[in-house]
Amino acid sequence: MPRNATIRIAPRDKPQMGRPRSVDVDHRIQKETLDVISEKGFSGVTINEICERAGVSRATFYRRYPSPAEALADAINAAFEFHSPPHSDDPVEYLLEFARSLERSYSDPRIAPAIGFLIGEYNAKPDVYDRLQQGLRERRAYVRGALEAVGSLPVQKDLPLDLDEVLVTLSSLAWNAAVTKRTLEPAALRTIIARLIR
Repeated sequence: MPRNATIRIAPRDKPQMGRPRSVDVDHRIQKETLDVISEKGFSGVTINEICERAGVSRATFYRRYPSPAEALADAINAAFEFHSPPHSDDPVEYLLEFARSLERSYSDPRIAPAIGFLIGEYNAKPDVYDRLQQGLRERRAYVRGALEAVGSLPVQKDLPLDLDEVLVTLSSLAWNAAVTKRTLEPAALRTIIARLIR
């Protein structure tokens, strides 16, 4: 896996026939879905408003998503793409950069409420929540693959801690920092990471 690759979470829709879908249209729909939901709440969202703001037709929206919930799941996943992926060969520094990237994504004032809306919709739309979780699994696989590619996946001797558990811990710290409006101090975070993986 190239170390400078951006993670792209592919939509889970059926393959399209004919002309390829426009990535710009996908991004506009996702952005406006996040904006409308953050402004009006999930119950106040309408496809008409999303389409009007995104400058697309309802047919264009429905070719991509059966409802705003699916668009929201893809918008959240897109917010966590690594546009500047971690680049250090040192696993502590790599995971520090990863945690700071998560913190920046969670700090978007639209993201935490959007995640809350999807969690609230879990019973009614478990497939949408699964779509969100698939993006999470892909990001974790990317981090694991990147660490393996540079040969710096930590080997623990005393109390083995699975890398997924480390990533969950870092995600929780980033989420908490965003919600409480506290910045993750790099020195403290570096110490936590070192203790988790060594």
